[in-house]
Amino acid sequence: MAGVNRALSFSKSITLESASYSDTNPCIFLSHISQDKSSVIAIGDYIMKNGDIDIYLDIYDSQLQEAVKNNDPHGITEFIERGLQNSTHLMCLYSENTVRSWWVPYEIGYGKRSKAEVSSLKLKGEADLPAYLEIGEVLLGTESLNKYLKKITSKMQKSFDSTASLESLVEHSASQHPLDNYLDWNK
Repeated sequence: MAGVNRALSFSKSITLESASYSDTNPCIFLSHISQDKSSVIAIGDYIMKNGDIDIYLDIYDSQLQEAVKNNDPHGITEFIERGLQNSTHLMCLYSENTVRSWWVPYEIGYGKRSKAEVSSLKLKGEADLPAYLEIGEVLLGTESLNKYLKKITSKMQKSFDSTASLESLVEHSASQHPLDNYLDWNK
């Protein structure tokens, strides 16, 4: 079974009540700057498919995207907060682009305040960790991402007597890892 992108459930045609996820599943809000969109899509897909963990990826929230299109800061804030409130974890994907974001620090602060477990995942390439990201677990590549996903699922199994398994995680040392273009593999 794979995780789902909960942002899709916020579209105007699908209600939360009819969405196909369970509130007992962990959900990772993927915070990022738009310049890193291709990386966050690939990593989100990997988390859902191989980690069996739900995500919230804002680029698929049609109401949020409508607010962005209309330059509506109140709507943008409302929909980001809604995504964070429906997430158990917040993972900031950071690169050299992240320091230019106005929204990422807001998401981290709101997520921390709402008791989401905060982590950061360094994208491939050189990037200094912004000080505001030092508050959570720092993941430096595929190996640490896999360990983190296993930890989340292990907590879920203990909390809910789940039989979820992460056998589908691709070892970080695989010769053709699906995240090789986005993350350093051995960190």
